[in-house]
Amino acid sequence: MKGSAGFTLLEVLVALAVLAIAMGAVIGATTQSVNTVGVLRDRTFASWVALNKVNELLLAPTAWPDEGSRKGEAELANRVWRWEARFDKTDDPDMRRLEVTVWAGEGGPVLGKLVAFKGRPPKKPPADRTQPEGQTPERTRPSPASPKTATPS
Repeated sequence: MKGSAGFTLLEVLVALAVLAIAMGAVIGATTQSVNTVGVLRDRTFASWVALNKVNELLLAPTAWPDEGSRKGEAELANRVWRWEARFDKTDDPDMRRLEVTVWAGEGGPVLGKLVAFKGRPPKKPPADRTQPEGQTPERTRPSPASPKTATPS
């Protein structure tokens, strides 16, 4: 019998089948990773849109928000994001609950949601509490413990 110098056809076909299965798994894992990166990017941008909208609504010059919802659009990262903000009552009459929800498109899944609270502003600004009423501030005197520096002559 002569020794074989190469692989048989069956060995080559088995090796190709194993390689095809392995490559399929690698391609599937790569595809899943790319999809996950895209979803995480969208959720990050949506959370930024929600945070921007919460700050905008909490810092609005209106004294006290009415209950109900507001809708709008915001542009971030060359995309248009749809948002809805809802102000609701809480158990505390001087507090409102704000919930902002963000979508990437009409009818799409919710990508970001943020909840915040806004307190009722005071009716009048607080008085200056640094000095009791009727007293004037004392002049500032140097501390007796502080060393005096002499200038060399």
